[in-house]
Amino acid sequence: MLFEDSQTATIGGGANVSDTVSTLTSLGKRTMTGICECVGISAPALGGGHGWLQGQYGLMADQVISTRLLLPNGELVTVSENSNPDLFCAIRGAGHNFGLVTEWEYRPVLWFGIIYNGSPEIAHEYAKPFYDIGPLSIQTGQGSIHDLAVITFQDADGPGCAYGSTSLRYPIGLNSYNVTTVRQVYNEIDKTFGKVPEIAGSFFPLEGYSTQVVKAIDPESTAFPHRDDNVLVTSYVMYAPNSTIDPIAKEFGEKLRKYLLDGSEDPAHLHAYVNYANSDESLQAVYGWEDWRLEKLRKLKAQWDPKNIMRYYVPIE
Repeated sequence: MLFEDSQTATIGGGANVSDTVSTLTSLGKRTMTGICECVGISAPALGGGHGWLQGQYGLMADQVISTRLLLPNGELVTVSENSNPDLFCAIRGAGHNFGLVTEWEYRPVLWFGIIYNGSPEIAHEYAKPFYDIGPLSIQTGQGSIHDLAVITFQDADGPGCAYGSTSLRYPIGLNSYNVTTVRQVYNEIDKTFGKVPEIAGSFFPLEGYSTQVVKAIDPESTAFPHRDDNVLVTSYVMYAPNSTIDPIAKEFGEKLRKYLLDGSEDPAHLHAYVNYANSDESLQAVYGWEDWRLEKLRKLKAQWDPKNIMRYYVPIE
């Protein structure tokens, strides 16, 4: 529901990205969403929420004005800057630990966006190294946010949203690309796909969204800990359920992430985006290495969910 001021909207907790984008577009509005159309609005926002427009508007969590949150004890509360402010910070980055969101008040923005800010000639100049490789085909053009989801296989009908597949994800946040390391990763992918064709439908997205607004926001204002990262890389290992393939796929994903971590500026501290996490990462990797972050989240967890009912995914313990 779009408010009369046309600057905010209420979105039901069960709405997905596809529904939200199409509805707001029809009203001449847009807002930050995740890139995968079949995912709900709630899930990525609770974990921070990377997306195409974060360089202009910040993370999904940065667009939240208030929520209606169903607590583990059955109480329904309003959470905002003025109502339960500590919880408001926690649910924007670690929200799946504290309750179920039934409603969001979210900040839409006017419809305007381009994939790159410049002429095709300038874009070609920056993309010259890729053209020089000699690709088999070149596709250029412009389109909507939905079109971006389609060409990256994240639309509601695409492989990224397919039901019934085994999907293992190994995210890592980085400050920069290490070309040598990325070459190691591609060599490993090539070798493994040849030996294990069952996992050849896997993804390896290098998400290099702009970060100006993400970094401009106070890092202590939300529970999202990785605002300084410039690149999000995820080994997304997908295959038909197969217990024989499971250990091979796990080893493959872990190896790719280790290459990237070892080649990073800080190999001792993994940054794992909670919405992509595989649930076997350390709490520090997911919720932040600064001691105060986990200390604060544990205090809030003890206050709002003392029985640890909300413990399905990377629970704060």
